[in-house]
Parts: sequence; structure tokens; C-alpha cells
Amino acid sequence: MSLANGGPPGSGGVPRGSAPWLRWAAVSMVAGGCAMFVLDVGGLFASAARVYFGLVNPAVGVVQILILFGCVGLWSDHALGGSLLARTGLALAILGLALLAVANLLSPFGELWVFDAGATVLVPLGFLLAGVAAIRHHVWHGWERCLPLVVGLLPVLVVFPTLALGNTSWTTSPWTQAGVGLWGLAFALLGWAEFREPPLEPVRVTERRRRRR
Repeated sequence: MSLANGGPPGSGGVPRGSAPWLRWAAVSMVAGGCAMFVLDVGGLFASAARVYFGLVNPAVGVVQILILFGCVGLWSDHALGGSLLARTGLALAILGLALLAVANLLSPFGELWVFDAGATVLVPLGFLLAGVAAIRHHVWHGWERCLPLVVGLLPVLVVFPTLALGNTSWTTSPWTQAGVGLWGLAFALLGWAEFREPPLEPVRVTERRRRRR
């Protein structure tokens, strides 16, 4: 079945009548996640990691805007179910990504550690909430079903422990750089799932209206 034509819930494909910008939001997240992987893993091969990230941080900020745009698409089309928990979680993640993007874009002028600290809490927390909502409401199927929760768990289980154990900054910790790169791949997969899976909440609303008639 063509992705352009869409299909019934869970069959994959962007649904007929969906706003064209939602397709671009999904593609944006795929591109942002892949670029996040490349930029962060690139630090593993840099002779001076701190200098490398000082140069590429503004580009990382642009990447985070791409991922943010994908999250706005998820929030707008109720892709994770449209429940209060899902929408609250995505709103927190969007706010956190916006803080990260601003911090990285303005990093040549100084560190905005308050923005970084807020984003460190908001992005994982947001995706944990949205991921739980997605699983509870069975909005996606197969391997896509757990992806939002995985995006929320990765920094908690991989990135933060490597920082704590290494007792160093993320720009000088190769394990942390690899963990953030892995997080980028998770975002890319989430964007691909967003592209494949039709938004289910509008379908459910339509079904409820039909039953009332």
C-alpha cells in the first residue's frame, strides 16, 4: 500500500486528507534524529572534543528545532492518542527541546545552564508520559508502539548514568556522546513511525460520532 494513499489504523501510511505539513513534520524528525547521531558521534573522532562541540553546537540547535517540529506534528494530529497525558507529555517535551535549541544556538555567547538543566528534565519526562499514554491507549502497533517510551527512557538509562559514572561533562565523555547519538537514532525511528502511522484519535472520534447517530 502506498504511503501517500494511507490506509486503516495500524496499516501504515499517511492518511488521506491529513495536512501536508504533518508529512514534513515527520520527515523533519527523521532528518533531525539522523543529524543528531552524526554530530554527536562525530565527537568520538575529534582530536579535541570540547573544541569540536563548541563549533557544532549551533548546528545541534538547528537539529533540535527539526526534532521539535516533528514533536509538534505528533501533538497536533493526536498521533499518540490525544489523551490529556499524551498531550501534556508532548507539550513538556516540546518546551524542553525549545530550551535545548536556544541554549545550543546561543552557546557561542555563553552557557545557558538554566535552559540545559530544564531541558534535561522536561524532554525525558515528557516522552515518558507520552510513551505511557501511547501504550495504554494502543495507538500504535508492532515495534512502533514502544518508541515514545524508549525515547524517554534512553537519556535516563544511558546518557545520565554515563555522566554520573564518568564525573565529567558530556562533551568530553565518549560514552555520553555515543549515548546521545543513540538517542538521535531513536528520534529518527520515532519520525519514521510518525510518517507510517495514521493519527488514530480523529478516527476514534469519527467512530464515536457514527455510533451516536
